[in-house]
Amino acid sequence: MDEHAKKVAREELNEPEDAAAALAAFSASVVEALGAAEAERFLWAQKPTLRQCKWDTARALQKMRDLSAFAARRPELFADAAPADFLGQAAIGMMSHLPTRTANGELVIVLHAEKLADYAASEYSMSDMLRFSVFYMRRMMEDERTQVHGVIMLENLANYPMFAMNKMKGAGPSGMKASFDWLGVSPLRLRGIYGCHTPWYVGMMLAMVKPFMSKKLRDRVSLHDKDTAAMLAEAGLDPKDVPPEYGGTLQGFDYGWHLKG
Repeated sequence: MDEHAKKVAREELNEPEDAAAALAAFSASVVEALGAAEAERFLWAQKPTLRQCKWDTARALQKMRDLSAFAARRPELFADAAPADFLGQAAIGMMSHLPTRTANGELVIVLHAEKLADYAASEYSMSDMLRFSVFYMRRMMEDERTQVHGVIMLENLANYPMFAMNKMKGAGPSGMKASFDWLGVSPLRLRGIYGCHTPWYVGMMLAMVKPFMSKKLRDRVSLHDKDTAAMLAEAGLDPKDVPPEYGGTLQGFDYGWHLKG
C-alpha cells in the first residue's frame, strides 16, 4: 500500500501496529469457529473483513460465520471459476470498474442499468449474475487499496427497465433477497452509490428494495438525475476518467477489460 492507504488503515480502520500478528490470531479463531477447511476456503475474505469491521474481531468473526452460512445455502455461487467464464456477461456492458480511482482512492464500479434488459433477454439468470458478483468480489479484495479505501458505484439509470427483473429466471423476491444477503456478508466497504439520469419510477423501485437495505446503505444513496457534473464532483472523479454514460468524456471503455489482463 502507499502511504495514504497506510494512514487511512491506521487512523480510520484502527489497524494495529502488528497487523500480521493480529491477523494470525484472527485466522486461528476462524479455524476454531468454522473448521480448517472452511477457514482455508475463505482465507481471501479474512483480512478484508477485519478492515471492514475496523479490526473489531468479534464482529469480524460473526461476519465470517455469516459468509460461510450464505455459501452453504447457495453453494453454486461459490463454484470454481475463471475470468473467461464471465466474458459474455461483461460484454453486455452492464457492470465493470474504472482503471482509475477517486481522489480518495476508492475503486469505482460502474453500472449501466438499461443493459439489464439485455440480461433478461439472454441466457443469464439471477444466479449467473450473483456467481459473477462472488467471483468479482474475490478478485477485488486481492487489492489492499480496495480493502482500505472501499468502493463507490456510479449508476446510469436512464430508461431503467422496470420490468426486466420479472422476466429473469430466479429474480423474484427470493433472488432479490439473496442479492442483498450477499452484499451484507461480503467484505466490501461500500462508500457510496451515485445515480444519474433517474426516471420518475426509480423512486418507486427504491422504496420496494429499501426493506432489504441497511440504514447505512440507504444513507449512502445519492441521486443526481441529469446533473452528472455534480455527481462526479461529489464522487471525487475527473470527467476524463469516466465514460460518457456517467457524464464523463472517456471514449471506448471496455467493460470486460479487467477479465482480459
